[in-house]
Amino acid sequence: MHHPDRPSPQKQERERAEERKRIEQDKLAITIRHRILSAVLAKVAAPLKKADLLQVAQHVLAHLPNAQVQTLAKRHKVEADRSNPSLESLLAKRIASYDEAGLCRTLMEISLLDSAYQRGSANPNDPLLETAKRYRIDTAKIEKAVAEQAAAKQQKGKTATKKKSAA
Repeated sequence: MHHPDRPSPQKQERERAEERKRIEQDKLAITIRHRILSAVLAKVAAPLKKADLLQVAQHVLAHLPNAQVQTLAKRHKVEADRSNPSLESLLAKRIASYDEAGLCRTLMEISLLDSAYQRGSANPNDPLLETAKRYRIDTAKIEKAVAEQAAAKQQKGKTATKKKSAA
């Protein structure tokens, strides 16, 4: 059997050599980028400066699922309009106006968003509850206050209904 499309051994060797050369160039480029990253990280100050926080926040925002972008936009009172229908770009603009503390809060908010919207999480390692504990937040007190407010609102609704019925 003869295979006319088969390249000559010299051509195969030349292609292999070119592929090895390309792989070596890729490895070199990756090594260079890793060294640059190491140099940048060595210079990063703690706490991060506003430009660094903004870069991290914009990166994280760009990689959020659409549902989380919508939730975050709602929490930050950002609404799409005809001139700019992209919630992500509107959020990015809003976040760019924040100071360091606002950017830190936004990054923390993004990292806790999933946990905050889980109902009755029985997970003992719940990130939201762990963070609250770390910041010494009395979650039981908050739970009690919310329950009292809900009961008061419900009672107010019943009273208003009775007044309408009597009138």
